Amino acid sequence: MITCPPNAYVECPDPYTPDELGYATATDLCDDVLDITYVDVSDDLTCPETITRTWTATDDCGNTATCDQIITLDDDTAPVITCPGDAYVECPDPYTPDDLGYATATDICDDVVDITYNDVSDGLTCPETITRTWTATDDCGNTATCD
Repeated sequence: MITCPPNAYVECPDPYTPDELGYATATDLCDDVLDITYVDVSDDLTCPETITRTWTATDDCGNTATCDQIITLDDDTAPVITCPGDAYVECPDPYTPDDLGYATATDICDDVVDITYNDVSDGLTCPETITRTWTATDDCGNTATCD
């Protein structure tokens, strides 16, 4: 007889080893010391990723019992974005990100955060104000913005 630890929801990047989520336990009528092992199989998805941890208990005669622990890994945390500083540009000087700088972003789960921008003019002249909104998006679709 084998009993799995409870299913678990884990927020990235928290660990999900048996030390954190628990170990299976097992009993046997004839064997007091059972060999208990596990194998993790991912569904290879993200947001969330589901890992099936299959625990197997084996007695001295080779009899086995198994149970599954379902571990859900998710990322609900937005990236952290930092915008370049505000700028004053004299017409006709360029004002592209190559000229004025790019936003940067970090994320606790995603090593490469997608960063995009959108410019919106106030429609005035002399001076015209353009608000450049930067958006950082991680692999799970969490976003952060700055202007």
